[in-house]
Amino acid sequence: MKIFLKYILISFFFSFAYCDKQNEEDSSLKENYYSKIQNFKGFYFISENQGRFDLMYYDFLEDSVLKIFSDNSRKVIEVEHNFYSFTTFFVTVNRLNKKTAIPEYEGIKLYRYDPDHKKIDLLNRFSPSIQIYSFWIDINRYKVIRIYFDEIVASYVNKHTLIYNPFGKLLSEENEVFDLVKSGYPVKETIPLKPLSLDKNHLIKFDADSVFIINKELNRSKKLLVNKKILDLIWTDNEKHLIVFYENPENKLRNILLFDLINNKIVRTFDEKGIKNFLSIGNYLIFDYRENNSQTIEVFNIERLLSVRKISFGKNSYLKNVTLH
Repeated sequence: MKIFLKYILISFFFSFAYCDKQNEEDSSLKENYYSKIQNFKGFYFISENQGRFDLMYYDFLEDSVLKIFSDNSRKVIEVEHNFYSFTTFFVTVNRLNKKTAIPEYEGIKLYRYDPDHKKIDLLNRFSPSIQIYSFWIDINRYKVIRIYFDEIVASYVNKHTLIYNPFGKLLSEENEVFDLVKSGYPVKETIPLKPLSLDKNHLIKFDADSVFIINKELNRSKKLLVNKKILDLIWTDNEKHLIVFYENPENKLRNILLFDLINNKIVRTFDEKGIKNFLSIGNYLIFDYRENNSQTIEVFNIERLLSVRKISFGKNSYLKNVTLH
């Protein structure tokens, strides 16, 4: 009887230990699974509907849309989100004044949104400008550039540049004057291209009118594009793909190319009409384009080569910025 009871206790102990270990493994697997999914929780976008331009957030996990900023007198025209610091900056205007020789944005304001505290802070107000745009230089610096007419010399325009940290602190401010007759209109700034992959095994090379991708490890090259203007190069987080954002100089239409670095081949070209902006988050490519006379946002799974969501909220949905007409 004692031996039998001892056997039962030992069996129960090992059974309990096994279950506990199994639960830990299941929990670990679940955490790993969700940690991958949560690399892409959602994104911000601008919704246009009945003359309103509101800032929205799309929750990918819940498949739902949340309104962040909405004002009858203000239009959101630009939004930039930092996926590392979870900070969002956005620009609003009262209107686009078309009565001037060159239309000007009026009532410009710059805001910062803190999602943790659901708080919106006004960072700056700007005088009327003929152009305003922004981008993240890196994970710690957000850059805003606006162009406006000089108040004294009619042929001069000013380029006002501001750089903020993710917390909304102004790090630097600069103003340059351009003589339109002598030096012309200031060239629009863009984020510098990153021709070298994250693992340093692949390199983008520009040769005359062609674009090549070079595998340094295997010493081989492949032509990607000819007679196209490269707008951006993104090496995806999984280090298996390259995203090439480019423009056809003849018709100014934008396209996206997805290249498989492992198999050394183009696996998808996105040539939908009206592609305006794109994002790369984790294993997903997000871009906006024209569909049925409306701007729509598509979420594409890079690993599975499959479109998983389409977001059409209001009349138009813009991923990053809006051009008022």
